[in-house]
Amino acid sequence: MLIISFDAVGDDEYDRLLEYPAFSAFAKQAAVYRDIPALFVSNTYPTHTSVATGVLPDVHGLISNTEPFPAKYPVWNSRESMIRVKTLWQAAAEHGIKTAAVLWPVTAYSKSIRYNIPEVLPRPGENQVITSMKAGSKLLQAVMYLRYRKLLSGLKQPALDNFSTSCMADILRKRKPGLALIHLTAYDTLCHEHGKGSGELVEAVESLDRNLAILLKAAGDDRDVLIFTDHSQLNKHTSLELNSILVEEGLMHRENDAWIAGESGCFIECCGGSAFFHAGKLPENRVDELRGVIERSEGFGRFLTGGEMQSSGYKNAAFGFCALRGYSYLAFGPGHKAEHGYTPDMPDYKVFYMAKGFGLPPGYPAQEGSLLDIAPLVSKRLGLDMRHLQPAANNE
Repeated sequence: MLIISFDAVGDDEYDRLLEYPAFSAFAKQAAVYRDIPALFVSNTYPTHTSVATGVLPDVHGLISNTEPFPAKYPVWNSRESMIRVKTLWQAAAEHGIKTAAVLWPVTAYSKSIRYNIPEVLPRPGENQVITSMKAGSKLLQAVMYLRYRKLLSGLKQPALDNFSTSCMADILRKRKPGLALIHLTAYDTLCHEHGKGSGELVEAVESLDRNLAILLKAAGDDRDVLIFTDHSQLNKHTSLELNSILVEEGLMHRENDAWIAGESGCFIECCGGSAFFHAGKLPENRVDELRGVIERSEGFGRFLTGGEMQSSGYKNAAFGFCALRGYSYLAFGPGHKAEHGYTPDMPDYKVFYMAKGFGLPPGYPAQEGSLLDIAPLVSKRLGLDMRHLQPAANNE
């Protein structure tokens, strides 16, 4: 079985993908589930972990891409040990199935993935190759790097996807894992950099189709293949550093371009299209005052519901809120022209998945789909023990 993630490719791109040969041919053979609400918080690491476990972030525990406290640079939540429930690759390993993963989120230092090239980012001053080697399969990564390093241009896209695809195709042909997972990020990277509707996204879509053709050829006709998208992106014109509000309120300060919390320990965790207020030791009346300040702030959309706070895993935050379209909340600078992390009710923000094989008839099913359906589908097909699985929860 091969699972392919098309990072940030929303359902609104599905028809454009059909214009390309590999995707079009795959779609004719696959059961297609479209117009699916994203899972909240709609960011890469929480969603990929939900896909790999079949449960929402409040259950699996991986609720954000990065550590929550605002700092000078982000610290990514890459370690497999952060996941509180069994993943597909762990269940597969228990069942005696060889597993492989290439740049799949939250797989660093995995003890279950036999062939692992993890997605792990170094801290400033650290070397990317050494960091990756430590966190994954050392010998495999050394061989893959020597064999395909000419495809790389640092972390630039679509060169990185070309490298990842070549590595996974090599693994599929020569090592024949029973479960293989690959994360393709060219669209996400170029959409962040240039925005939805930009000409640069043509290059991203072309690379996705080209790499899909390579992966399908390496997988062979007998292997079940599933493609899913984790979230979409929305163009933005304004990035807001919300902790500046707390600086103005005398509750935080800046030092050497880093956020420093005051005695109360309160801060705002920014997740792109949404944010969460962590009250620390702040008195309740002061929290209510700040709630009003944030409600009146530029770009404020609405407060999150109790259900959204619960399912996202942020039930211990004092409150959460989301941005209006065109705005985003960032802790690490403005940079991006498009963003994710928005609530699933935002227009033009749906996702899709497609499954070839799995005992499913090809076509566009009438029934609704959910990204939480993927883990049960895979585990049933492979005969895995995933006893923690629950019916898809209402993500309202």
